Amino acid sequence: MKISFIGAGNMGGAMINAIISCKAAKPEDMYIYDKDTSKCEAFKKSLGVNVSADGVSAVMSSDVVFIAVKPVIVPVVLKELAEALKGKTVVSIAAGVTVKTFLDIIGEDAKLVRSIPNLPAFVGEGISGLYFYDANKVWCDKCKGEIKALFESFGKVVEVSSEKMIDEMIAVTSSSPAYFCMMIDAMADAGVKAGFTRKDALFMAEQAMLGTAKYLIEKEKHPGVLKDEVCSPAGTTIEAVAALEREGFRRSIMAAMDDCRKKAMKKEGYV
Repeated sequence: MKISFIGAGNMGGAMINAIISCKAAKPEDMYIYDKDTSKCEAFKKSLGVNVSADGVSAVMSSDVVFIAVKPVIVPVVLKELAEALKGKTVVSIAAGVTVKTFLDIIGEDAKLVRSIPNLPAFVGEGISGLYFYDANKVWCDKCKGEIKALFESFGKVVEVSSEKMIDEMIAVTSSSPAYFCMMIDAMADAGVKAGFTRKDALFMAEQAMLGTAKYLIEKEKHPGVLKDEVCSPAGTTIEAVAALEREGFRRSIMAAMDDCRKKAMKKEGYV
């Protein structure tokens, strides 16, 4: 399977690096194009991938095409590549750009995958949502497996049955690193107030969050159960939990995610 990436920015670059580093694809089978040629040359030097002179050349050299440019310029890029994309499997990582946008430009019979990866892909701990659209309903298990394997090279994968759920995932997975960072930053501030250095306070907060998430996943434990186990009767932790509840911690998180979800939903609807 030959793969091309149109766009080699932060997220696209992380995916390129992970796919090659984890040997999900061979360097000689990957073609990349970005208007910033320095990015392409850097990947060629470090990974041995092919650099294409333009987007059309990259697409024509491949079977699977990743559209990894900023959402706002996806329509422009698609118009430039419309003819070359016919017959290709097209994978979009652009948040909020619907299948309808692709169909309107490259044709109703397009074979598309909408995905929503997230920032932890940079360290191999991403979580990606995948929606497989095919007007002719001919996705085979092998084809799906190959696409999933590419995403699994930099984290976990959740396949959803409707396109709408890809945009619903934004609030849970794609935007959520910002929420976590705000909490870590606040915890570090409290640590500094208590007398720790900024470096130590940040490290402790980050490691506590990382360790808790890993524990929950590996032990398959519900977070509510772990919270109850940590809260001793009349102890320090339940005091903190009570303060968080008093200040509307959970209500604020849910409200923020609801606003994020509403922003992600597209007025033109889904296929």
